[in-house]
Amino acid sequence: MKIQTEGQRILVVSFSVLIITHGREELLIKCLESLRPATPFELILFANGLPLSENVTTYLENYPAQVKLAESKTQLTPGASRNRCVELVTKEWVYLIDDDSYWYPGYWKTVQLYLGNQEMDVLGGPDGPADNVSYFQESVSIALSSPLCTGVTFARHQGLGKTLVSATEEKLTSCNLWIKTALMRKYPFPEDYKRAEETVFLQELQKHRHTMFYHPGIRVGHFRRKNLQSLLKPTVGAGYWRSRLLRQSDGGGQMFWLPSIFVILHLIIFFNFKLFLELGQLYFAMILPVSMGISSRRKRFWHFPLVAFLHYMIVFLYGTGFLLERAGCKGSEDRR
Repeated sequence: MKIQTEGQRILVVSFSVLIITHGREELLIKCLESLRPATPFELILFANGLPLSENVTTYLENYPAQVKLAESKTQLTPGASRNRCVELVTKEWVYLIDDDSYWYPGYWKTVQLYLGNQEMDVLGGPDGPADNVSYFQESVSIALSSPLCTGVTFARHQGLGKTLVSATEEKLTSCNLWIKTALMRKYPFPEDYKRAEETVFLQELQKHRHTMFYHPGIRVGHFRRKNLQSLLKPTVGAGYWRSRLLRQSDGGGQMFWLPSIFVILHLIIFFNFKLFLELGQLYFAMILPVSMGISSRRKRFWHFPLVAFLHYMIVFLYGTGFLLERAGCKGSEDRR
């Protein structure tokens, strides 16, 4: 069936929403509430290592979607969870969203313009700051949108441009990703990766010349880690699993080495303390104005001291994880 809206032709497509959840039930319900403009659809909800509470199951009884529940008593890797869920999918598209993310108003109006395009295999957009979060969480969101913090992947956290563009995995994030179901069946997610499993999957699609696109207006809100302690392990893990991915790929990805070089440069302190101080001053002379600029654009100017600190910490932790993998250390057990 075809419908006409605002002068543009939209094809009505069928899709399944796939959510892996582990205990974040208040955020999960917020996520599901935000998806209501697109209902009815097929909802596949996978309880990964922790069963759904009666509060959630009662909520789902009146949810306007075809709900399919699955669970694992032990916590599986994200890839293993998604591969199990794909077996339940009956629709043309699969939409991946994290349980701590939600649609901004207007999301569905934008995304439905593109899903009927038969030449499109993957479509995604950025995640942005959630509403009404703490000073720390919003500062993390601001820092992640900076190229000096997240490098070539910063477009995952900041709307880049204004129109639909071709994309690689560097622009796409699994907390906001549309994928043709046939491709998820043809190219299963790696089950031995505890992080970056979607990157392996997207690189496989890219290798086989499947078409992937990014639209800056297809944005979700994303709740960030609440404090520095909770940020440590996933950031180290991100560097670790990116290193593992590069080791198993056909080369490339030189930019992802930069955080590890940044970490190694700290060894200068043992050989030439004066040079170390000069490099430190140069680094912070660059980071401070950048932090002021991006904080001001978000109308959060007084976040800049923490944003500057987070630039340093995120890059250092990511580089540390990268080096740990290169040194042969066993992978982190963090899964989300």
